[in-house]
Amino acid sequence: MPIRENRSLQVGMLGAVLVSAAIVPGIGVLFALACVVLSLVLFPASRGPTFAMAWRSPALSVLFGTIVGVMTGLTFSLVIEPLLAAWTGDPVDLSDFDAVRGNMRNYLILMAVGLGFGGVVEEIVFRGHVIGWGRKVFGEQVALPLAIVSACVFGIAHMYQGWSGVLSTGAIGLIFGLLYVACGCRLLPCIAAHMATNAVGITLIYLG
Repeated sequence: MPIRENRSLQVGMLGAVLVSAAIVPGIGVLFALACVVLSLVLFPASRGPTFAMAWRSPALSVLFGTIVGVMTGLTFSLVIEPLLAAWTGDPVDLSDFDAVRGNMRNYLILMAVGLGFGGVVEEIVFRGHVIGWGRKVFGEQVALPLAIVSACVFGIAHMYQGWSGVLSTGAIGLIFGLLYVACGCRLLPCIAAHMATNAVGITLIYLG
């Protein structure tokens, strides 16, 4: 059987993406990205589902995603995360970003990373590839289960923020996953939502 049609290898590569992201919080996403790139090379059929972009129209995709992202960013930063901190006794650990508070240069650098890597790369990995390509491998009916699995791994990948951070980012990842499925497994609304969520969060960190 040609490699491009080997279903067992396809399943294994999808599993490698998830395991890579989960096993080394933070930088594990880079290993997951490497697995995605390898999958795109080995399995040409994965490229279309992974990079299916616009929902209805590019403008509507960006507008809808941005609205969802701003609402998500404000709600989680100002309401959900404080409630999680009170419930778990473990505030979201944002100490890695202390140098951003009040520092415009560091703020702009983090914003570029948050929009480019977080908004684009993480969405390609967790939504476009895991859900989009995964539903082609396992069947359309597993889109929602894959959204839940990808959200769990997305949360674990942020373990450096503590357990409250894992729960918060996992829930945000689930919102992005549900948005992805609701928009016909198109990536652009999720990219816009992720960018907007990160922009709100990073700005609030800058403002202290």
